[in-house]
Amino acid sequence: MRKYPVIKAEKRTEKGTRAARRLRSGGRVPAVMYGRGLPGETLSVDEEALREIIESRAKMIEVKIGSKKQAVLIKDVQFDHLGDAINHVDFEGISLEETIRIEVLVETHGTPKGVRDGGVLDVTHRHITVECKPGDVPSEITVEVAHLDIGDTVTVGELPIPEGVKVIDEPSTVAVAIHAPRKAVEVEAEEGEEELAEPEVISARKEEEGEESDEK
Repeated sequence: MRKYPVIKAEKRTEKGTRAARRLRSGGRVPAVMYGRGLPGETLSVDEEALREIIESRAKMIEVKIGSKKQAVLIKDVQFDHLGDAINHVDFEGISLEETIRIEVLVETHGTPKGVRDGGVLDVTHRHITVECKPGDVPSEITVEVAHLDIGDTVTVGELPIPEGVKVIDEPSTVAVAIHAPRKAVEVEAEEGEEELAEPEVISARKEEEGEESDEK
């Protein structure tokens, strides 16, 4: 049976801003757990343990309260204004037997040929929405990009999706693209502006000719 990260939680008896500050100063993070018929429990978890789980990109974990465990999704994580300290976390209780819908990160592997030639790698679709059983949720979708040249793209339908996972996003949506170097784009834009400017020159010449005729 697949093992998931486990984080120990304690029930909170105090609520409010001051109580939350005291928890954070003691290295703990206020949390709530809801869903699956749960009564909406207010909890606290160790910040360092939670940070390790977040950095591992785990989507599904188990929250342990006393001797009981509950499978949950990390639904929302709130950081402070500096994006450093974790202020709050939401856990959504789930059943391992039900299909869930969740967003998964799209990652690239390798340096594209087009980038080596001066192009720019653009991950235009950073997350995709998938449906699967909780045990099949991938931590990320990794696509190989080393072979991509300038102008090449990878659509959602071309991403390497694991078995048991269904993608909800439109298959034709571009997920990864290699753009031309910026200087080349700027040169093309300048050439286009010059072409558009020509009719104005012609018009100006006609006005000058008209003025010469009036003077005669």
